[in-house]
Amino acid sequence: MKRVEALIGMLDLNNYSFVASLQGLIKHLGLQIEWEGEQVEVRLDRMHTRPYRVQDEECPYRVIVNRNIHWNTYATSYFASFAQRVYMLNDVASFLSMNKNTTYGHMSHLGLNIPKTWALPIRSYQGLVDVPIQDLLYMDHDAFDLREIGRDVGYPAFLKPQSGGGWKGVVRVNNERELLEGFEASGNVPLNLQAAIDFQEFVRVVGIGPQMLVMHFNPNAKYSHDRYLRNERQAVEFNFISPEHHLETSRITRMINGFYKWDHNSCEMLIDKQGKVHPIDFANACPDSSLVSLHFYFPTLVKYMTQWLIYCAVTRRDKGPGYAMDWQRYFEIAERSDLSYTQRLEAYNAVAHDYFNTQHFVDFCAKHLPEFDQQAQDFFSSEEFNTILEKEIKYYFTLRHEWPQKIAHYRGIHEFYLSCEREKLQQGTAPATVVSATRV
Repeated sequence: MKRVEALIGMLDLNNYSFVASLQGLIKHLGLQIEWEGEQVEVRLDRMHTRPYRVQDEECPYRVIVNRNIHWNTYATSYFASFAQRVYMLNDVASFLSMNKNTTYGHMSHLGLNIPKTWALPIRSYQGLVDVPIQDLLYMDHDAFDLREIGRDVGYPAFLKPQSGGGWKGVVRVNNERELLEGFEASGNVPLNLQAAIDFQEFVRVVGIGPQMLVMHFNPNAKYSHDRYLRNERQAVEFNFISPEHHLETSRITRMINGFYKWDHNSCEMLIDKQGKVHPIDFANACPDSSLVSLHFYFPTLVKYMTQWLIYCAVTRRDKGPGYAMDWQRYFEIAERSDLSYTQRLEAYNAVAHDYFNTQHFVDFCAKHLPEFDQQAQDFFSSEEFNTILEKEIKYYFTLRHEWPQKIAHYRGIHEFYLSCEREKLQQGTAPATVVSATRV
């Protein structure tokens, strides 16, 4: 039987722990998967920038995890040159053309409960881009009354850049004066104004392929790396939302990711006091995937990504036509008057499951990764992962005197994760793959 290597390339500029853990776990698995007459070995390498000859550049990778490239024009052009031959996580074109305002419009049309949102013209074109003819930048547009828009949205509200990350540039406005001041200070950044939601729960779901990781989120935490802690005294709370809300938030994220053909994307949602779910941010080309931020959730994220990468690399998964080719199927569901909100979500998810080949993925993992959970437990219990944890803490926290306390803090959370997984394995409740064959 012919032996071949399925190489995965990863471009991630600032997540040492994520890359190192993926590399370590894949190596630890030591896979030799028989597939279509070949014995396939999977390996993941971190990618580096280099000159290349554009006429005949050959790509050695079957799959590329292209985090960050929408901010890197060199990498964007490099990946786009052979995108039709390589499976990309995520699609280059979609994240260059989609932003918050665009996606809010699409998902509102599909019936999701997007808070009232207005897209606002750019305050100033000065310094926006260097072009030889400055008049090319300007658009003819009508005068508008920002005060009237503010009254329509209501207060409090949020001014948010239409493209961005890490909450950079997000401003809460509590009245008309703060709205006018915030818009005046925005310069050449296109914004939207979105109504605030009085919420009982902030949920963040990360989707990797058809797999959904539902996490609680604390936007009021003093430091960004503490926002996935339940509170100052508790790292994680199980069952923090109802099973119905868990299913709904998972379905919302999966249908969004299937709609745009995004393999790795996060969706932030607010559950209001009446129990309605409001998606507020879901075009994230670079979802937070750091051990420092995700702590208890981090190993599960690595497991999800490892399974999906192995599946895509071994089976030579194909995205098919352009990212918008399935949109009509979703819009046809949206136009049906005989479906309730819940029935629409279920129908959207059926389309998303078709795109992700969920059942095939489940069957693949059951056959070729039958001991995956135990092997992953062994890796995350190893000295190799302990070294990754220590290095990540020292990279992130720059004050040396903080290291002992921070390392102990994160080790404690990780030990709790290991004990929870150990109990599941002993009880036989840890599934070989995290996606149920019932296609929820």
